Amino acid sequence: MLPAEYGDCLWVEYGSARATYRILIDAGTLPAYKGVRAAIEELKEGERRFHLFLVTHIDLDHIDAAVRLLQSPSLNLRLDRIWFNGWTQLLDKDVLGPQQGEYLSALIGEQKIPWNRSFQGGAVFARASGRLRRIRLPGGMMLTVLAPGPVELSDLRAQWKKIMGKQAGDAKAALRKLAAAARYRDVLGAPNALDVRALADSATTNDKSVPNGSSIVVLAEYDDKRCLFAADSRPDILESAVDRLLRTTKQDRLQLDACKVPHHGSKHNNTTALIQKLNCRKFLISTNGRKFDHPHPEAIARIIRYGGPRAELYFNYDTDQTRQWKDPVLQRKFRYSVTIRPDSARSLDIEL
Repeated sequence: MLPAEYGDCLWVEYGSARATYRILIDAGTLPAYKGVRAAIEELKEGERRFHLFLVTHIDLDHIDAAVRLLQSPSLNLRLDRIWFNGWTQLLDKDVLGPQQGEYLSALIGEQKIPWNRSFQGGAVFARASGRLRRIRLPGGMMLTVLAPGPVELSDLRAQWKKIMGKQAGDAKAALRKLAAAARYRDVLGAPNALDVRALADSATTNDKSVPNGSSIVVLAEYDDKRCLFAADSRPDILESAVDRLLRTTKQDRLQLDACKVPHHGSKHNNTTALIQKLNCRKFLISTNGRKFDHPHPEAIARIIRYGGPRAELYFNYDTDQTRQWKDPVLQRKFRYSVTIRPDSARSLDIEL
C-alpha cells in the first residue's frame, strides 16, 4: 500500500524472485505521484514493467496521479495492459472527475497502450447474469470481475455527458487541455474509550455515489491466496456480487486472505451486512483521512466485530483516526491487531 493521500495506490507482486509479475491498482492523488515514481525508480530500468495497470474509476484520489504517470517517458515504464472504463467504453449501449478520465483516455490512445484488450476493447464490467468473467494474467494470477454492472456504467455515462458535454470522448481536446494544465507539470492524541459495540451496530446510510458505483472490483487469486480489491464500490453492489460468488461456491462466507476495504473505510460502504459475508483476517485501509475523516470508526468497529476472528488491520497512514485503534485494551478485548506504516517507510507491505 503506497501512500496516496486520501486515495488508493496498490502495488501487487506475485510469482517468484526469478520471475516477478506486477499489477498497479490506481495511483492516488496528484501529490502521490512522487511516491509511486520513487518506487518505480527503485527497479532496474529493464524491470520497470506492470503486467496490468487497473484504474478502478474516475475519482481524483484514484486517477489523478495516473495521468501524471503516463506523462513520464523518462521512467521507461512498460504497461502491458490497462483496464479502465473511459468514455469510449461507455458508448456501448449495453454497458460505463470525467475531465481526468478524458486526460487518461487520450494518453492511453496516444501511447497505444493495450486498453481493455481482455474485454475486446469494451468496458470492464460484470454481466448482469451468467458466469462472472475470469481473466488469467501472465504468471497465473486469476482476476474475477465482480463490479460494476451495466446499470452502474449507464449511470456514469449520463453523469460524464452532463459534465463534459460535447467534449466527451474528444481526445484532441483533452490533450490540448492537458498540455495547458499547470497542475500536471513537474512539479494529536487519539480519543478515549471507543464503544466498539455501539459503533458496529449503528444505523447505516448507504453510499449512493455514481462514480463509486462504477468502480472496477476484482477478486485476485494466486497460489491458493485470495484478495478482494473493492475500490470505492457501494455496499449494495458489493453485497450482490459476493452473494453471486457464494452461490457458485455454496459457502456462507467469502473466504479471503485479505480485503482492501471499500472507500477507504467509509461507514457508508462498509456495512454490517457486507462484512458478515466475508471470512477474512487482513483488512487493508488506504487513506490519510484528509477528506471525509476516513476511516470512520463505525466501519472499523464492524470489521472487528463481524469480519471474522482475530482481524488484522493495516493502515498506510498514522493519523488520529487510525492511531485510536492501537489501544491495547481494545485490542485484547476484541482480539484484533493493528499495523500502521511508519512515516519513514515508503510503503506498507503485506505478504499473503
